[in-house]
Amino acid sequence: MISPGPARHGPAPRVAQVLLLCLLAAAVIGCGGRMRDVRGIDSVITDVELVGVKRFKKDELLSYLEIGESPLLPWRPKEPYIEALLPIDAERIVQLYRAHGYYDARVVSMVPETEPGRMRRHGKRKGTRRLGKTKIRVVVDEGKPTPVASVDVRWPEGPAKGPAAAAATPAKIAGEVRLKPGDTFEIPAFKQGQYDLREALRGRGYAFVAVDEAATVRPGEGVAVDYEVRPGPHVTIGEVTIDGLLRVPERYVRTEIEFAEGKRYSPALVDRVEKAVYAMGVFQSVTVEVVRRGSGEGLGEGPRGDAGEGSGAATVADLRIAVAEAPPQSVKVGPGLGVDPVRWEQRVQLRYRHKNLGKNLTRFELRALAGYAELPALYRPETHGPLFDLEPSFTQKGFLEKKTTWRLAPHFEVGIWEGYQFYSPELRMGPSRFFTKYLQLELTYNLRFVDFFNVDPALETSTSILGLDFRDPYLISYFEPRATIYLVDQILRPRNGAILSATYDIAGAGGDFAFHKIQPMVRGYWTPHDRVTLALRSSVGFIFPIGSERGGAPIDMNFYLGGADTVRGWGMRRLAPKILRGDCEMFSDACPGLPVGGQTMFFSNAEVRVKLAKNVGGVVFYDVGDVREGVRSFNPAMWAMSVGPGLRYNSPIGVFRLDVGFRINETDRSIGERGWAVHLGLGEAF
Repeated sequence: MISPGPARHGPAPRVAQVLLLCLLAAAVIGCGGRMRDVRGIDSVITDVELVGVKRFKKDELLSYLEIGESPLLPWRPKEPYIEALLPIDAERIVQLYRAHGYYDARVVSMVPETEPGRMRRHGKRKGTRRLGKTKIRVVVDEGKPTPVASVDVRWPEGPAKGPAAAAATPAKIAGEVRLKPGDTFEIPAFKQGQYDLREALRGRGYAFVAVDEAATVRPGEGVAVDYEVRPGPHVTIGEVTIDGLLRVPERYVRTEIEFAEGKRYSPALVDRVEKAVYAMGVFQSVTVEVVRRGSGEGLGEGPRGDAGEGSGAATVADLRIAVAEAPPQSVKVGPGLGVDPVRWEQRVQLRYRHKNLGKNLTRFELRALAGYAELPALYRPETHGPLFDLEPSFTQKGFLEKKTTWRLAPHFEVGIWEGYQFYSPELRMGPSRFFTKYLQLELTYNLRFVDFFNVDPALETSTSILGLDFRDPYLISYFEPRATIYLVDQILRPRNGAILSATYDIAGAGGDFAFHKIQPMVRGYWTPHDRVTLALRSSVGFIFPIGSERGGAPIDMNFYLGGADTVRGWGMRRLAPKILRGDCEMFSDACPGLPVGGQTMFFSNAEVRVKLAKNVGGVVFYDVGDVREGVRSFNPAMWAMSVGPGLRYNSPIGVFRLDVGFRINETDRSIGERGWAVHLGLGEAF
């Protein structure tokens, strides 16, 4: 007997979208939602009352039925009342109960009660009725559940043999079955036991294990459950073949999967091979099949496999990888709008990618941005200027060493910040490499020239706290080693685990500045429920000047906090040491100061992320942080704290983020600063 699957609530197409205000009434983002086709329907279902139902929660039972409750939100799809569906759903309820061990269950009654809709008195549809409201009362007699009388795991061909036999004894394998005598006999749990037995042996290297199941009803006792296990041979991975390659050289694929040959088979190993090939970024589909050597037969996924002759002996199986190459080139162009309490910007962005330049997996990416920025706001500009960013980059894996990735990225930028505008050519280059799947090491050399213009006079005074930090123009040369440990379920969008990282900038090999800059960071994620994720992040940073002539970091490499990505509730870079501007003698609302950054930094974030709908999520966050001008200088009493809510929308190009932060304490940095801020960003904060 098979449990009925969840009912599909009609064939209606997707014809409406939910609109969310995201850019302070300047932009709108939508979320698709299905609308049920209610043409020809007199009423919609507003409530389903279940009487006598104890085994299932209401939402769980309704998910298997055609009938359902219309949501309260006006833009969500309505559930039409169709009388012909009632007997169908009555039978579904009976079958559902039987699948879960209630063989005497019956539907006593399904009674609809409809309130006709009101008559329309105006408009083109005058004289017609609005949709009525129907309530359905379902009365169920569950009866008594059928218990499990016994659970037996038999090995007709004997226990598993081979190198993993000690880990695959009958007692250990039988312990994987969670169905126990006395439990209610349910088909899902019965089938799960078969699956658990099979996967337990596959995980120990028995790729071709076969598990048969049987359930026998014993009147007056319950159901006797029997599993027959034929482990088959212990399997080692032999050759790996790759089909479907056109423009991608095979040697690059084999470099990614060389860990597999000669290893003991396991589903986890096969999954790792598939992910490694797919992670190359040049394939749109990847499938991996385990093939018994000599027979050419693939690994069956059904419950009844063929253990084959020589069950228990060791054997070799090959991997057959089938790939379909993705188009190597892509172009994305789109407008953007940035909104911050101290900065607005409008921009157009272009991103061109070629994933297989020269047919040797050289990745070329061109990122270009052109726009304009107003400080502090578009409607109240005090300073303004153009934005331009151009960065072509080349990435090649396998140069000098097959596991090492090299990157060359020249960069040119024209930008504006509070107190100055600048242009800057830059060159970044260096290798990175993964050691195991957890540790990534990177080393980047940076050569950067910066020339300031339209500089605020306050930055050029020799009596400021900047000391040697402001030089116009300047040249800096520094190395940047970085280590990252990934202990998460997935790198791009982690939901469980932690990421540990540390960045160390060493400047002084030529140029106008000499310093050490260190910033470790910890990020953690925990998802106790499919809809809820708790995310945490903490970081500290230190700048250590070297020498008296070139000591310190340039003003644009100092530490700053505030904005959408660090401490919300503050304007971008406003949570930092400041200097007075113009004729100001002290900080006030009229003289908020000009941020110049500091040499010691700390911040921490906590977020509770909740999935509200298919593509819409909500966030509640707490941020804390501070920046001090001194070396290794902390003042916990002055740490700035903020809280607030946020919205997330998962679009095809990424996560749109809208946060509203409110400061909850006053510090020496908050003089002249607004007590709240609205932030808009792309991607999660961390």
